[in-house]
Amino acid sequence: MTFVYILLAIIAFILWKIYRQKEDEKDAIYNEKLDAKHEQARKEKFKDYPHLFEKIDDRWIEVFSRQSNIDGKDYLLKSMFYLMLGESTKIDYSEGSVKYDSLFDATKELLEHLEKFHEGSVVEHEIALATYWQLAATKMGELIKERPNTGSLSSGTHTAEIEGEELEKAPFTDIEKIASLFPKKANHPAHEISFFNKDGSFPRESKGSALIDKRIEAFGGI
Repeated sequence: MTFVYILLAIIAFILWKIYRQKEDEKDAIYNEKLDAKHEQARKEKFKDYPHLFEKIDDRWIEVFSRQSNIDGKDYLLKSMFYLMLGESTKIDYSEGSVKYDSLFDATKELLEHLEKFHEGSVVEHEIALATYWQLAATKMGELIKERPNTGSLSSGTHTAEIEGEELEKAPFTDIEKIASLFPKKANHPAHEISFFNKDGSFPRESKGSALIDKRIEAFGGI
């Protein structure tokens, strides 16, 4: 009888394994269908941003795309400026503050370059730069908090001097990568825009963009 019980137990175990395998296969097929459905929904949701899809975090595309059309106005340029300004006011005058502030001129220059010489919509270009500023401002905030509080503001907000070399690292230098998100148009210059100096230092001096300045003024300035 013992042998029979053992045999029955083995058969039951084998049947359970077969059942479990079949159920796992069903779950896998179901999950694949869910994943495919989810992926299709993502593609549909971000269909207006083909050059950013799967290159920039979905949440930033979603957040900044909303700011591109509020009552018919594009607030992305203002968003970039206030992201920069929010940390800039906490930096005491230093090499770091000069470099950080100059990146907004570089931003405007890059936006004009993208519009003239690269594919993609203006909104896509602006979302890419707004995402850049979100990450750059977050990093700058971290750098400020890591340094002694100089107490420069009467509000008591933590302020600090920032070394220029800190701006020669990612995410600040990542502005250099943004043009590569968008294919070049036929009229693109022989060389891609760069914000590095010939000696490798960063960022180079930028005069900004009269075109982008006019666009900002048209929406009531910053």
